[in-house]
Amino acid sequence: MPQTQHPAAGLLFVLLLIWLLFPEGEYPNQSLALSDLAAERLARYHDALDVLNQTRWGDFAPRTGQEEDATTAQYVNLTGFREQDGFAWEDLGQFREKGLELSRHAIPPVRGEQRWDTAQGEAVWVNASGTLRGGWVRRPGSVSRAYGSYNLNRSVPSMQWIGDKVDWARNITGGTGRMMIRLEGNKTVTTYDEHAEGSSPLSGGMIRNVKGIAMIEDTTGSGLNWEMRLWGVHWPRQGVILMTTTSEKFEGIFGLPHLTPSADFFQSSQRLLNQTLNGVVAKKQKNIYIDQNMPWNSDVDNPLYTAYPSPHCEFVMYAQVHPPIRQGLDKGSLDLGTEHMEDVIHAIESELQNPEGAPIRSVPRLQMSAVIYSPDCAFFLETKGPPDFPPSEADHLVGMKTEVHTHQVKTWMLVYALVVFAQVRLLKNQMKESFTPSTMGRISFWTISAMVVVDGMTFTAAATWVSSAAATFLPTLALMFASFLSMTIGGSFLAKIHEVQAPESRGRREQGQSSSSDASGATSSATSAPLTPNPTGPILPGPVTASRSLLQHPSQPVIVPSDQDIDAEIAEAASAVPRTTTATPSPRQAQTRTQTRTQTQTFQAIVGRFILFSLCVSFLAISSTTWYPRARAFFLNLCAAVYLSLWLPQICRNTLRNCRRALRWHFVVGQSVLRLLPVAYFWVKDDNFLYARPDRQAFALLCAWVWLQIVVLAAQEVVGPRFGVPRGWTPEVWDYHPLLREDNVEAGGLPIGLGADETAAAAITRRGSTSSTVEKRGSISGGGGAHVRVIDCAICREVLEVPVVKAGDDDGSRVASVFARRLYMVTPCRHIFHTACLEGWMRFRLQCPICREDLPPI
Repeated sequence: MPQTQHPAAGLLFVLLLIWLLFPEGEYPNQSLALSDLAAERLARYHDALDVLNQTRWGDFAPRTGQEEDATTAQYVNLTGFREQDGFAWEDLGQFREKGLELSRHAIPPVRGEQRWDTAQGEAVWVNASGTLRGGWVRRPGSVSRAYGSYNLNRSVPSMQWIGDKVDWARNITGGTGRMMIRLEGNKTVTTYDEHAEGSSPLSGGMIRNVKGIAMIEDTTGSGLNWEMRLWGVHWPRQGVILMTTTSEKFEGIFGLPHLTPSADFFQSSQRLLNQTLNGVVAKKQKNIYIDQNMPWNSDVDNPLYTAYPSPHCEFVMYAQVHPPIRQGLDKGSLDLGTEHMEDVIHAIESELQNPEGAPIRSVPRLQMSAVIYSPDCAFFLETKGPPDFPPSEADHLVGMKTEVHTHQVKTWMLVYALVVFAQVRLLKNQMKESFTPSTMGRISFWTISAMVVVDGMTFTAAATWVSSAAATFLPTLALMFASFLSMTIGGSFLAKIHEVQAPESRGRREQGQSSSSDASGATSSATSAPLTPNPTGPILPGPVTASRSLLQHPSQPVIVPSDQDIDAEIAEAASAVPRTTTATPSPRQAQTRTQTRTQTQTFQAIVGRFILFSLCVSFLAISSTTWYPRARAFFLNLCAAVYLSLWLPQICRNTLRNCRRALRWHFVVGQSVLRLLPVAYFWVKDDNFLYARPDRQAFALLCAWVWLQIVVLAAQEVVGPRFGVPRGWTPEVWDYHPLLREDNVEAGGLPIGLGADETAAAAITRRGSTSSTVEKRGSISGGGGAHVRVIDCAICREVLEVPVVKAGDDDGSRVASVFARRLYMVTPCRHIFHTACLEGWMRFRLQCPICREDLPPI
């Protein structure tokens, strides 16, 4: 018996899905062992805070590689900043000089005077939060370091390191690559009124905390993508950002003031960090049993405290924000002074943060130059751009501010929601067109399934994101509603198609299994039964096309009555047959039919497989962010190609069923364009909100593939669904557009009413025509040896002209062309109609309009 579906199982599956997809709490429960480890780590951070508070500028002066500097070198008691740690601090001076060079090039002198040092140069963005992308170049340090150069058990004896004897993570080995940096600045800006030596403000008198995530692609080296968190400070007046990683072997955030380029930066950053770091440590100490995330951790994937850390290269980044005035922010006010430009920038940022309707033509892009220094792995990563590279080749890191990025995400989601609504409208129109079993039997189940599965994945992604969406809540909600509407309407249509096509697939299974069982039964009976002739039966076998029941019990001849009620005569003849002659299915055939019904998949089982498939694809797509770039691009292009092959199953079904057209052209073309639009956004647009690398060549191939499928569908409608397909590859079906020849008159090949005598008699009877009219209508000679005969269509009662090939003409295909044969349709009962008339009739009933004979579907 077929298995029954319990609603409780579906409810449990939905609850499990929600539990897996929705985010966990901010502070998940952990073991007490991690609490002890957190207490030990926080105690070390207290000691590091004391060191940061007591040290002064110049206390950290590592040696530069010269012998005379070895005796005067000074270090601080911070992990990674001690001499015993063995970090390559010989290049610290070079790192500072490179940072100052980038800053002074980004903000050039005003009227020959360098004002960047006094924070009076060109105005820059006060809030540098945003996402930037660009290329980098690797430069080796003056000294070489490898994993064998360190003894981590001596540097950090309290840790049990894993993988410290192999190549460390984040070790960039390639010469060039790309990086993406996401910056998030603290909204609170700390202002200082004190002045340092020379009556200049401390780094402009303003400073704020900043954190960021750097993703570095080592495309020409290891081929891996490294993602890390950096923490630091930002000086808004001068546009300088200094960030560093922090781990068990490198207390970078506590030693960050010692990495600044001058005493002014040291004093301001020391004051800010003493205040903010102390507050973070106190909060962590208070919530030590519920919040066990390691503060300032650079590992994105594992933010918790760990007793078995894995070493990786540390990074220190110096970045300089470029003035937006270079991008034509206010070209007419270049000479109006710095104060005017500061007011303009402040107005733009105020409008972006708190929109009030102020007119803004365009928001300039966020641009930044940076240098990254690894003190333990001894190499530099410098962004590509002036002055080392021409602007035409690269322009450092370029991106958009966070507010602009959020606005772009909201706009895209609203547009995507409108696209999905348009897909729903096209689907509803197609459902109005295909509402009968005959029309639904033509549509491919897998073509609609591809659309429904992708809409379901869109709904799942939007429903997952809407729980944590802040500024994009309403657009995400609109997208979720649109995708849910498309998924449910498409699913209902898919259920109806499955209901109509299920007997068809079940019949094919029964036919295949019955043929195999009949063959085995015939073999066994042939070996066991004696080969003696049946005296009461025929000696010669019947025709191979005759059914088994007709061979065993030949029926009486059916005489067609005058009223043409063939069905009544057949029923009367069938009732006259004795009950003993009724064919009873054998137990083997009954068992075969029962197994076939059991093996037939229910629609609920298919939906479950669709959900499982979509979850697997979603998890693979998420995990592909950590793959090699080529593998990730291949996987995404493959998924897009499979998704955009949605018309391929429809082409195959048209060929198998000999159906010329199953879907409206508005639906085919509209869905193709609408399904390509989201792919075009990520494959073509450079600054898409996911910052995916565009691949225009792959998108051109995808468009060509979709266009090729549409061309094949058009060719199937015009030329024929089996044009160019070998005859042995497809099952035999009735050809409604046969080639009519005069040679087949005796064999009954011409439809009823198209014989020479029948056509003339019909023409005379039909309106009392003369012999000249009969000649004109009954046998008008066409070019190339073909007659055009006429007959009235029984549906529309209009004249139907049918080309008939002359007897003996071997080149009939040239005379009666494919296009001429598409004007009429011939039924198996030898009746002929207009193509449009019979197709309209068969949309509602699969019976001949004249004799009510069952017709095969088209």
